[in-house]
Amino acid sequence: MKSSEMKKEEILAAATELFSTTPYHRVAMDDIAQRAGVAKGTLYYHFKSKEALYASLLHRGLDNMIRRLKEGFVREDPLENLLFFTRELSSYFHEKREFFLVLHQEETSLFSMKLKNCYEKICSVREILGSLIKEGIEKGCIRDDIDTEILIEIIMGMIKEPIIKNNATPEVHIDTLTKVLTSGIKKKGCIA
Repeated sequence: MKSSEMKKEEILAAATELFSTTPYHRVAMDDIAQRAGVAKGTLYYHFKSKEALYASLLHRGLDNMIRRLKEGFVREDPLENLLFFTRELSSYFHEKREFFLVLHQEETSLFSMKLKNCYEKICSVREILGSLIKEGIEKGCIRDDIDTEILIEIIMGMIKEPIIKNNATPEVHIDTLTKVLTSGIKKKGCIA
């Protein structure tokens, strides 16, 4: 017999699969129960509503992503921390592509869906990236003639687009991203 926690994980995995290919409003709880191979009552035992299930799915994925990002900031060199951030976020999104697609589809509507906490977590990822860039500028490792806010958008776009289009292996994506960042934003004379 499966444990309650295992069933919950199977439900979340099934929901992630469905939400990655189908808009939120088109996914029914019946669809999730069927995909997870559980009775509808089991589904409602773990999640009171579709919104609660969806919020749980997003919170879990975002928490795991943020934890993974924060665990690696032990380097003295801010450029190395920035490269770690971009590699790790790209790797996470490649590994959890279905979660990434759910997150990407709903990123702009999270606030309107009363998932303010999820929206704030997404903003915190951008804030981490911004602080890494600013630290790199302050320590002279990153060029100071580049607008930080625009650079955040450019880096996030370089992380997201190849995953959305599914047109590169994780290795090629991360290698290319690293080369562009180290050649394009690194201040001359900085060793990284």
